Amino acid sequence: MGDWEWPLILFTVLGQIAIGIILMLWWLARNRNLNIQLFKRGVHVSGGLLLIALLASLFHLGHPEAAYRALAHLGSSWLSREILFFLLTFLAWIYLFRLSRQQTSSHTLGSGASIITTAETAAGGQPTSNLSLGLGITSLLGLLGIASSAMIYVLPRVPAWNNGGPVLFFLLTTGLLGALCTLVLGGNLLQTAQKKLLLQVSLGCTIFSLILSVIYGSMLSASMEGAASLNYLLSSPLFWVRALVSWLAPLLLLVIILKSPDLGKKNLILTVTLLVGLGEILGRALFYLSATGIQITALF
Repeated sequence: MGDWEWPLILFTVLGQIAIGIILMLWWLARNRNLNIQLFKRGVHVSGGLLLIALLASLFHLGHPEAAYRALAHLGSSWLSREILFFLLTFLAWIYLFRLSRQQTSSHTLGSGASIITTAETAAGGQPTSNLSLGLGITSLLGLLGIASSAMIYVLPRVPAWNNGGPVLFFLLTTGLLGALCTLVLGGNLLQTAQKKLLLQVSLGCTIFSLILSVIYGSMLSASMEGAASLNYLLSSPLFWVRALVSWLAPLLLLVIILKSPDLGKKNLILTVTLLVGLGEILGRALFYLSATGIQITALF
């Protein structure tokens, strides 16, 4: 079996949270209901998480100082594409940070309000095209980076990974933790309809993750090597802790919150976010422990 790969756990989980937040901000912006204070808060937090993720990834390389050499294999290496897309994502985030610094008003990008920047004025309740476009491009680059990360693990020599599972699970983490963290960051800045939408996204991702995990387990049992990985997972206490904090408890709490008239149960939302965050870390650890570890030495 593999090893705990803490640099990769931090890189993948934190990177996916960062992209998830930006993706949710873009969705709110395209519907012309993005509060500018939430935009600023989301951009700052996502940038910090993305920077930590990128720094953590360097600790997995045998020679971090030569990481740039991986870009020489874009035509054949998913690792090279991952590095490229995440670097482009960070550059796009810098543009978002610049936009957030230009904002001089705390109005909402929505009906009956306007937002004033030092560069331009958007009146009549229309969101600035630069902001919406910047969030959209950053989201797209980030999702391509996440998909590239997942494709690194789709390997014939690792039966537990040689399927569409890594891509789907990585994208689900992005949507789930992105929506939950946006809820936590938004607080009272979010409208009731926005909170409901983000909670529904969170609930949908949780249900889909549970169903996909069952299907994934049945696929593993079809081969001797996959069955060994499945037996390892089911015999590990970490798996059952993960099942409790990632699926069962969040499902119950999200249903309770959605049934609340004002959807304003801040403590429950924070609790769900922390539980799911812990569960995703445990799930990612099990992902690396359930298969032969990969040492990234392609730079030399």
